[in-house]
Amino acid sequence: MITSFSFGQMVIGADQYTTDLIILPDRRILPDWRRKEGHVLEMADLKSVLPLKPDMIIAGTGANDRMKLAPGLAKELLSMGIELKALATDAAVSMFNTTIAQTPDKAVSACFHLRC
Repeated sequence: MITSFSFGQMVIGADQYTTDLIILPDRRILPDWRRKEGHVLEMADLKSVLPLKPDMIIAGTGANDRMKLAPGLAKELLSMGIELKALATDAAVSMFNTTIAQTPDKAVSACFHLRC
């Protein structure tokens, strides 16, 4: 579970993160996540997630919702059987916590932009 989020900082359990990160379906955390184009989420940015075949990816698009989805990304992921939900990071945190609590057998991954 994500314990807290504020601009530029996320706490997961007892660990604090100050860089963008990915949570894999097995709950491993990959800090220092970088995107090919800073404020655009593209298929290539999810290369560490896709081999694990999640049912859902929740994308936190920043505190001010500035990260955008590349055109066609949601449709391409859906064709692979992966549902994409993109929300401002505070709402994405809430969705992630609720989803993993209510559907523990669902393979859920998340990627979070912690700033802007």
